[in-house]
Amino acid sequence: MIAAMNTSFEPSSLLPAVAHGDMAAFEQLYDRHSSTLYALLLRILSNADDAQEVLQETFVKAWTNAKMFDAVRGSDVAWLISIARSRGIDRLRSRKIRGDREDEAGRELSGSFGFIDKRTGADDAIQSEERSAVRSALAELPEAQRVALALAYFEGLTQSEIAERLGEPLGTIKTRMQLGMKKLRERLKAFR
Repeated sequence: MIAAMNTSFEPSSLLPAVAHGDMAAFEQLYDRHSSTLYALLLRILSNADDAQEVLQETFVKAWTNAKMFDAVRGSDVAWLISIARSRGIDRLRSRKIRGDREDEAGRELSGSFGFIDKRTGADDAIQSEERSAVRSALAELPEAQRVALALAYFEGLTQSEIAERLGEPLGTIKTRMQLGMKKLRERLKAFR
């Protein structure tokens, strides 16, 4: 009777059952803790879409690593919170790294194309020659590289948005943009 009273106040651990592939226990685990974890992730990430994705990743990890759970070290929710927090912080770091890379690429491109819209008083003949060189250099790029660069720098899309729009893997878009920038820098180095 005392044991029954204790379980009514403190829910029993579901993770051992999840570790044995019990889908009903997993669903109950999700129902019991998902709102708490989502609130935590929303505070960490300040972005509902990211919080939802990381919540999903947290429960996938819980499903695949439930055998690693040790009830002596803590409760189900404590274990889940540690997973969610770790994944949330990883997402923040990933965002910062991605943002830094995109900022660097933007600085490189604006440095390469900075002469397109000069307001320094340089004469029209030089500006016309520079514009012609840029158009020529862009025209020489393979279409895939030219399109990726145009979407990034003339429409302001991130590499992730470009990958989504073109239906291409993110790594492919990054490579195209890096190769395109390298070719443009080489072709336009006389104008630096």
